[in-house]
Amino acid sequence: MRKPTKSKLIRLSLMLLVAGIALPAGGKTVSANYFNNLYDNIQQFSGLPEEINQLKNNYNQALQELDKARIASEQLQQQNVNLAEQNSNLSEQNQQLTQMVGQLQEAEAARKRGAERLKTVAITAVALAAGYFVIIRVLRFGMRRTNRLK
Repeated sequence: MRKPTKSKLIRLSLMLLVAGIALPAGGKTVSANYFNNLYDNIQQFSGLPEEINQLKNNYNQALQELDKARIASEQLQQQNVNLAEQNSNLSEQNQQLTQMVGQLQEAEAARKRGAERLKTVAITAVALAAGYFVIIRVLRFGMRRTNRLK
């Protein structure tokens, strides 16, 4: 029984030897830079507080910008409310001015009608006066002529 165990042991040893030689030859060899890795890890760990402080500063700056944007938004909303009030006031004033313009146009039209009526009355009066004098002259002339013929 000892013989098969020895042969198994020899085979296993040969396989491990071949595997030990074949694996490093076929792939990259890894160098163990424990001190370099340890130094890099310590540097990264010592840089963490700075990164955390930078993140805190960025967060605080973002909060400040957000507050500024909120304040600007509130101011814009207030300006919109003020502009809406001004717009409604201007709309009312516009309506009032439109009514006043309408009244002024009506007054101007009434004044023009009155001026036309006065002009017509004046022309009629002058025409009647002229016609009166012309008719009187024609009647006198006709009467004189009829009196001369008799």
